[in-house]
Amino acid sequence: MRKFLIVFFILMISAQFVSADTNIHVTGKIILKKNKRLYIDKGRTDGVKVGQKFDIIYDNQYYGSGIIAWTGEDISYSRVDSLVFYRLLYYEPLEVKILLEYPLKSQGGVIHMPFYRSLNLKPSEIKTPIEKTVACLIYDGLVKLDNQGQIIPALANSWEVHGNTYTFYLDHTVRFHSGKPIDASDVAYSLVELAKAPDVTPASSFVLEIYGYEDVHFGGKNELKGIFIPNKYTIAITTKDTFVPFLKYLAGPGGYIIPAVDRTKTLPTPIGTGPFKIASAREDVITLVANEEYFGTPPTLDSLVLIRYKDRKEVALDFELGKIDLFFFDSATERDYLSNGNYTARKYYTSSTVMLGFQCQRQYQKDFKLSRALQYLFDKESIVRVLLGNAAQKATGLIPQTIGAGSPNITNYYFSVKEAKEKISRIDGIPSELNLFFDDTDPMLEPVAGYIAGQLRQVGIKTITKNTSKYQLDRQSALSLLDLYLFRYDVPIGDLDAFFYPLFSKRLNGQTNFFYYENPQLEKLIDGARRLDDEYTRNDIYRKAENLIMEKPPLVVLYYPIMTVISRRDLYGFEADLSAFINLRQAYYQAGR
Repeated sequence: MRKFLIVFFILMISAQFVSADTNIHVTGKIILKKNKRLYIDKGRTDGVKVGQKFDIIYDNQYYGSGIIAWTGEDISYSRVDSLVFYRLLYYEPLEVKILLEYPLKSQGGVIHMPFYRSLNLKPSEIKTPIEKTVACLIYDGLVKLDNQGQIIPALANSWEVHGNTYTFYLDHTVRFHSGKPIDASDVAYSLVELAKAPDVTPASSFVLEIYGYEDVHFGGKNELKGIFIPNKYTIAITTKDTFVPFLKYLAGPGGYIIPAVDRTKTLPTPIGTGPFKIASAREDVITLVANEEYFGTPPTLDSLVLIRYKDRKEVALDFELGKIDLFFFDSATERDYLSNGNYTARKYYTSSTVMLGFQCQRQYQKDFKLSRALQYLFDKESIVRVLLGNAAQKATGLIPQTIGAGSPNITNYYFSVKEAKEKISRIDGIPSELNLFFDDTDPMLEPVAGYIAGQLRQVGIKTITKNTSKYQLDRQSALSLLDLYLFRYDVPIGDLDAFFYPLFSKRLNGQTNFFYYENPQLEKLIDGARRLDDEYTRNDIYRKAENLIMEKPPLVVLYYPIMTVISRRDLYGFEADLSAFINLRQAYYQAGR
């Protein structure tokens, strides 16, 4: 009887398998298994769509199934749970049979998300992850990056590069949310607005390289000399010198295009060309609705509602009550907030770094004596394990590994309170108290600031701990009040220039270089790397730059935060960007799940 049941069971499975083959399939291969994702060598050109089911085959045997979560032109991927992922990890080669008919239906709906402070959504002011998350729905740039990090068209259908001049040919069909067609004057206006801003952000720092920046920023001019408009839908932008990362910067938040308006007037709400537009904006609630006339891939979602909260615990409670659909945070585990397991938690490595910076204009810091001494004072492993619940990576160098390989010859500092105390004892002129500022846009920095203050007390240094934000810390306060600054830096684009230049360039003292670090030798290296098109040579220069900085460091690199995204189980299609924000452009709810 047992043999009969086994044979019957096998025959039933075979019958199901055969019957499934009567549907239309495409057979592909799993080319990469990473971060609980299976990457498949078939995409939209093969008829693959988001929501389609597939079977996983090894040696002609069925090993599981999945659902396509994202598709590119010739590649797609699916997220799978840990059990399935690790079961498949060592099987090679794996094939998939994707069912092209009857995909699970993607449907619209509303995503409710939290925010915690007023949002700055002007392209010249965008800094924080939540601001980037919202802004990427509202705006487009001339170009954008695909999933492989390659520059592809956006508002510009095409472009040409001749020397230092970039000529862009705009898409005639694009309209702003107001209904106004886009033209070259809007692009020129957007760049002039960046140049007129009191300070640059890491994402907008590229505007300094456009010819004529100084005349606009310091001289009050309303036109950049480096911009030429031959006709309504063509614009040429000339930089002062060869600037290899220019197009990547244009694809970031600083490159978003806004409509030209009379400079005596201000727009009531941010207006762009993106897949969502602002329907209403109050202090506590912001509502975005789908842009039905979007020129690109239309959004599936109907709307996005952002609700203001005081803290994450309040958000977690409303998530469990069904009032919030998605939220994200860094350097903590979801178990700290949620008791109900009916959710999906995804963790992403980003290009963010948490650092303790030192005011380099102080006499006691002139030769970097204090910052070198304090390299030994902080137990980075304890910070990650105890304060952050292992939801971060201990820093092993200056450069986040997600954007580039660090130098193997970097100066290493070990943890030793005794060593730090001995070196501090040989420094003259340290005040009786130091001002320790921490950036309160990241809530997890407050306990880290408490740990730093405690460690400093062990070596006889008292601190006055103060919270601030990226917006409140202006040039004057950075120079006069700030002694130590605990902050998180999010690299705005996937290029090492966006790490080194904003943080360490003398030109940006008090703007993004809050600690007024100056090193002529480093400036030459960074400027040289900006002019080179060879990636290997550029990376070699940046490794030399990293060595140079860490020999006499103006900061202590503590850890790399890990982003945790909590969402409803039926919410799909969103992506975490390396720049530490969530791209919701193609998000959707999946029917029946």
